[in-house]
Amino acid sequence: MSRRLKRTNLFSKDVSSLLYAYGDVPQPLLSTTHCLDEIVSQYLVDVCTSAVKVSTNSKRNKVKLEDFKFALRKDPIKLGRAEELIATNKVITEAKKQFNETDNSSLKRFRGQDGEEEEDVEDEDADEANSHPEDEDVKITSKQSKNSKRSIKKSGSRPKKQKKAN
Repeated sequence: MSRRLKRTNLFSKDVSSLLYAYGDVPQPLLSTTHCLDEIVSQYLVDVCTSAVKVSTNSKRNKVKLEDFKFALRKDPIKLGRAEELIATNKVITEAKKQFNETDNSSLKRFRGQDGEEEEDVEDEDADEANSHPEDEDVKITSKQSKNSKRSIKKSGSRPKKQKKAN
């Protein structure tokens, strides 16, 4: 291990819960959590330092994931766990992308294809949306039919006919 870190207590909460999970008391001694916190912090610093050395040896300014894999190459258990976490992270980011895409498409469907708000479209097409196809031949576009379906769903019944003033 290299130089000594000042006490940061970055992982003290996690260390105390891990100790409890492995059979220690619910509130372990502060000296125990500080000691383990220091060991974990020092290990992470050492791994990051070796990854930086690998990246400088390959004449790069930035550290890549491959540098961390190379730094962990001598410990197959830690390397396997790191690769598992990387794969899980990729799956999570892809799922988030798919979720955001479906969320945006449903928002567009609710607001209309052009991104207009519902109120603006209903005011323009009020007469056409309230007329029934049985009464007269009216050519209804998909946008108008969506708006009439929305007004039916909101009111709970079919829209009533309005009397036209002469």
